Amino acid sequence: MICSSDKSVVAAALLTSDRLLKTADNLEQVLSCSDAPEHNTNLVKAVEDYQKYVSHTLRTDDIRHMLALHGTSNIDEDPERLLSKLANYYLQWQGNRFEVKPKKLDQWLELLSLIDPSWVVAQAYKDVTSRNGVSYLDVINAIINEQCPFGLPNDRFGRGYADNHVHLGGHGYIGPSLLSFALYGQQLDDEIVWPRRSEYTQFESGIYKKQSLPIWCHYLGCELIERTFNKSDKPFIPFGSENVKKAEHNILVYLNEDEAQQPLQPYFVAAHNRSAPSAKRWLLYCVGILSTHCALNPLKSQFIRTCNILRNYMVVSGVGLSQFVNHSRFKARDSRALKHQTHSAIDALNTDMHQNYREFRSTANVLLGSDCFPCHPDALAKALKGLYKNSLAEQVHFVLHFTRSGMRSDKYQEEVRKRLKQQVNMLQEFACSTTFSEEDSNKSGLFKAQRELTFDLRKAIRGFDVAGDENQLPIEIFAPALRVLREAKYSSKGMFSNRMQRPFLTVHAGEDFSHLLSGLRAIDEAVYFCNYQAGDRLGHALALGVLPRKWAKRQRVAYLTLDEHLDNLVWCYQKALEVVQQVPQFTGVLQLLNEKIQYWSSLQYDQEYSCRTLYEAWKLRRNCPYSVRNSNLVEPGWAIDFDENKPSNTSNKAFELWKQYTGNSLLSGNNQKSVMIHCIPKSGEEPFGTELGMYFDSISAAELELYEAIQDLQMEKYAAQEIIIEACPTSNIYIGRFKHHREHPIFRWDPPEQDWIKAGEKFNQFGLRKGAVAVCVNTDDSALMPTTIQNEHRILQQSAIGYYDVGVNKAEIWIERIRKKGMDVYKSNHLNWVNNKLD
Repeated sequence: MICSSDKSVVAAALLTSDRLLKTADNLEQVLSCSDAPEHNTNLVKAVEDYQKYVSHTLRTDDIRHMLALHGTSNIDEDPERLLSKLANYYLQWQGNRFEVKPKKLDQWLELLSLIDPSWVVAQAYKDVTSRNGVSYLDVINAIINEQCPFGLPNDRFGRGYADNHVHLGGHGYIGPSLLSFALYGQQLDDEIVWPRRSEYTQFESGIYKKQSLPIWCHYLGCELIERTFNKSDKPFIPFGSENVKKAEHNILVYLNEDEAQQPLQPYFVAAHNRSAPSAKRWLLYCVGILSTHCALNPLKSQFIRTCNILRNYMVVSGVGLSQFVNHSRFKARDSRALKHQTHSAIDALNTDMHQNYREFRSTANVLLGSDCFPCHPDALAKALKGLYKNSLAEQVHFVLHFTRSGMRSDKYQEEVRKRLKQQVNMLQEFACSTTFSEEDSNKSGLFKAQRELTFDLRKAIRGFDVAGDENQLPIEIFAPALRVLREAKYSSKGMFSNRMQRPFLTVHAGEDFSHLLSGLRAIDEAVYFCNYQAGDRLGHALALGVLPRKWAKRQRVAYLTLDEHLDNLVWCYQKALEVVQQVPQFTGVLQLLNEKIQYWSSLQYDQEYSCRTLYEAWKLRRNCPYSVRNSNLVEPGWAIDFDENKPSNTSNKAFELWKQYTGNSLLSGNNQKSVMIHCIPKSGEEPFGTELGMYFDSISAAELELYEAIQDLQMEKYAAQEIIIEACPTSNIYIGRFKHHREHPIFRWDPPEQDWIKAGEKFNQFGLRKGAVAVCVNTDDSALMPTTIQNEHRILQQSAIGYYDVGVNKAEIWIERIRKKGMDVYKSNHLNWVNNKLD
């Protein structure tokens, strides 16, 4: 996760801490309790709750000094005063929008990980109105037409960007969901599973109920509007009370454009206007809330904190894909009052499309409907028609992904493999159908053209992916299905069938791992098991670029199952054999690895196997055991290393070992044993073995150097194969173990200074690399991790300048080359899905 500064943590504590939510019985009591000593103590505790976001330990005395230095020591400080400080520090006025100051970009991104930037941007607009006389009409037009909700800069040259790694469910903004709660009173089912955020001690402990957050957002927002327009003086419900569920409001009566007479009323009217861009309506609403009377400031503080807490539960917090999955599946982000708002999927598709290109990823069921999707892919047709109606452009295509879900210990995965076979058959039927190559767009009455306009739905799906938690199911389960789909050797139907360019493959691999070898092996399995070819892509692939010594220092101890540890050692030994052909200094490490493999294989299999046998058995995993279990079931593509169910180019021992591996015979006993691996071993201790029934291993300094050489070897291989890495910098920081953008492996894969990968230089110490690896930069899930595609490029460019001391012009040339690569990647795979263009 992003490491935050003290300034950001103090601001976040004041604007988002659940410790500071008032529980007084009425507004007057809220106003009168600001000087209570326990509240100042709560303020210190609130900052302490954000300990995990800073790089140093927060002492109580340090926190008090932090609060004093940043001009904040009172729990009830005017929220507008604090927001104005933040706006003045971070933002600059461009005449028609606010943007973050270039030198403050990295700090601003830290702040965005902790608070909703809409409040800071909204305060900036309120200030420019009150201090400079900018009219409310100018403010509304600026927000609707020009303002980035995140306050991030537009591209000065109007260049287009291709975002080649976007998950449909996570793209867009969170603002529309917040508007659905605050303005329209949407609620969440009690059964919904909420993610966890450790800084919210009151909600995580159950003192307050998470399920009540949307209700409180609506109640507090309505109270602010009613007390402004109706001068209401009804009793205030204390925060946390169950009585809030009975509160009734009808604030939409104040949002009639014909009656918008008060100065701040047009902001709420514009926020209620469905024709305004979905992401901008929440920002307009925030400007209206901040413009309410200053006497309501304590109530505003309540509301801002409540909205920020709810927003932060929708933003990723924590390390690892397991935590990410909890956030990505949180349904609050999809909440919409459909009577007044567009569907969340349409919002995601239309977000930030001007001059940009998107490759969206989604499951087959989302885009093509149920298991009968070869007959009724209505969802995809509706999405394409909506996109074309709104933009009259073909700037998107889709990748269908298979989701990893299941118990990794089950190597056979019979039900998953059967389902994959069914899905492949249906997808092939869809790809060869003439029905969906002529989907009539005029049936819905969307277009009034002289000439009929049709969509080829098949052309909108350009690739296949495997996503989800890679620590659950390995790529070997999906590899046969991906190979068959990419080969596109389905039989055509109809006399006038039109075959398409075959799809490409892209696999999420090497993103989340305990041991570096696990991540490297997962990447290599994607390439080898799926038979990667030129133009295929690796999603994230962080293990390929993180420096082993830094990884070991950060990881300290890694925990693996015994079988995974043995797999890693076998794979590492084979790669070491390749390395020593060019770098003989690692010859001595081979003996150590061989001894480890013999020791752990005897514990795993009750007998020793040679490294070669174990490696050949590993290679066989790319086959589908369901297809070769019986001699008459061998199918092309599903089993590619067999001839009449007999092993080819491998020993009988390896074949039997592979059958044993997939035969579920290893699901008990030693297979489930864990190994504790010391990444920074202490001198004088045993390197590996068993102690008191516990398995342990360690990584020597020589092995860490070997890991770096293997990374270089693999990078050069993938570059030669023309494989592309999909880098998602902000996503990798939110989910991975990085704390700053400058730590991202892209600076090693394709550095801004190409001299860094000359033989003997810092990113090619062993002379194994000949050049850079192809990389495209993407956003991944911009709603869960606030960013834009332009910002992903911009922050990397600034990191090159600010941290790596690269010249401004050279950094600009570097990032422009990466931008163009992204565009080339998109265009090389895109097919026009409109059959007949309008004249």
